[in-house]
Amino acid sequence: MAAVSNSVVHLTMRFEKTTLAIGTGVVYERDGKYYIVTAWHNLTGRHPDNLKFQSSQNAVPDNVVVNLVVSHPPLGATRISIIVPLADEEKSLFLIHPTRWPRVDVAAIPFDPMGNFRFEYRQSDNEIVEGLISPLNNPIPAELCPIQRYLAPSEAVIDKWMGNVEVTEELFIPGYPHNVQDDYSQPIWKRATIATSVQNGFNGQPKFLIDSASKSGMSGSPVLYYSPKGSVSIRGGNYRFGTDVAILVGIYVGREGVTDKADPQIGIVWHRSVIDEIIDGECYERLPYDIEVKSSELDEAINEELKTCSRKGLDNILNPDMPSRFFVRDRVLQKLQGRAVPKEVVDATVRLAKIYEGPLVADDDI
Repeated sequence: MAAVSNSVVHLTMRFEKTTLAIGTGVVYERDGKYYIVTAWHNLTGRHPDNLKFQSSQNAVPDNVVVNLVVSHPPLGATRISIIVPLADEEKSLFLIHPTRWPRVDVAAIPFDPMGNFRFEYRQSDNEIVEGLISPLNNPIPAELCPIQRYLAPSEAVIDKWMGNVEVTEELFIPGYPHNVQDDYSQPIWKRATIATSVQNGFNGQPKFLIDSASKSGMSGSPVLYYSPKGSVSIRGGNYRFGTDVAILVGIYVGREGVTDKADPQIGIVWHRSVIDEIIDGECYERLPYDIEVKSSELDEAINEELKTCSRKGLDNILNPDMPSRFFVRDRVLQKLQGRAVPKEVVDATVRLAKIYEGPLVADDDI
């Protein structure tokens, strides 16, 4: 088994004790602190583009069951399940990208392995036992298994590979497709190839596309270059290490272009750089039902934008052949930090422009 599997975690998103979704995450270490990195939509229960509820119950998760590996050298390793809350009375308990819009579909849960966490255990008679457990604060020496433990031991080699990797390079996605796993909750490794430039991004954002038969349950999976022989090839050069090595390329979050009739099997991967930006930004998500703005707040934001228009600009917004309404949409979404559905912003912009009677800028001033 590839040792890097130890850093991959199985996630069960729940509302109270009702399961809403299954996903994947990865244990990540930065500056001596630990995080569970996964997809933003896993933790919010909302689609990252249109904010629609992912669950058929229109519910959002308030806790996540995390199944992670704890190592007990030299005895071996075991997996334990802990329950991590996702919100308190003031905010959600996970970090999001400080840019906020366009939305980065990655999030990080700060995680103290010395703390106490609730756990649930189903006995053979199906009775559920509950209690408290600390992953590391116990008499037996224990360690977590962050992804950094298994990466190529040279940052220079990793950076050089990331800067030179081309389309068609083979990658791997360890995760839980359709919740498939063995009795020990080991992840399933799916194969992928890079389909668009890693360096240039996609649609001006730090993400790229892969060609892979990825499935639900894999959202939040780490996307890895992996060599069991410890070899990293870069433009004809070859770097060899004394053990198997991995490079964290990014976080898989879902598929692109899927319709009722077709699935091009194209996956979305956010670049690894957004993880450190999220952690360093220390920006917590809002409470679940504050993520989407109320209609009154949306109307107020649009009217503020209309004040910056001229009469000609207002006419352009009302003209469906002109792109002006979409410029307003983008500015409003920036101001509201992505807390509105793009189509609803456009519809509200046209509706308010038709009845707008406020101040306008003179055409000569723009």
